[in-house]
Amino acid sequence: MSRGSLSDIHKEIIKEMLSESLTKAAASMAQMLRIRVDPELIHFGEGQLMPLREFDELGRFKVNLMKVAFSGEINGAFYFVINNHEMDLINKVCLPADITTSRSSHTKMMKHDFMSEIENLIANMSIAALSDFLGVQVIGDVPIIRNIKGELVNDYLENENELNKTNFFVKSTLNGTVVNIAPHFLWMIDENFIRITKLNTVA
Repeated sequence: MSRGSLSDIHKEIIKEMLSESLTKAAASMAQMLRIRVDPELIHFGEGQLMPLREFDELGRFKVNLMKVAFSGEINGAFYFVINNHEMDLINKVCLPADITTSRSSHTKMMKHDFMSEIENLIANMSIAALSDFLGVQVIGDVPIIRNIKGELVNDYLENENELNKTNFFVKSTLNGTVVNIAPHFLWMIDENFIRITKLNTVA
């Protein structure tokens, strides 16, 4: 096994942590939206996050992309990506009709703030899960939100891989079971995650 690689036991321990974190995130999202949300851990592992076909397929359709960077003994960022159609569905289910039907700049801001509150909660819970799992202090930055074409997301994430010096990634979705939503929740973490995981867990 190379110096940086994780054993199968380490991967199982990490998978347990990720599953628990995503379950808590889905439960919080479900409580805020008043719908059932099931988490799906698609893939995780060492290396950089590879392009996701789903984003290219969106073409010129817009997505809401929120980034929450974190720093400390490990560094990286979380990314919550939801397309505008899914945001509209969430708003129709959760917000009063006078807000969802209005086109004013004020109500538009209210709709984005509602979704951002959910995304920020999920990111903060995941930061806490990382801190608890590794026994280290991790601090989240102020969220950065972009509204971009789906076909540009992979280019953006490729650049973020370099910025974060990604050495470990997570791909997951939070799926509505009645309301047809499946936003992506992505993690990029630097090599310190692997180093500290190996130091702090027995394999």
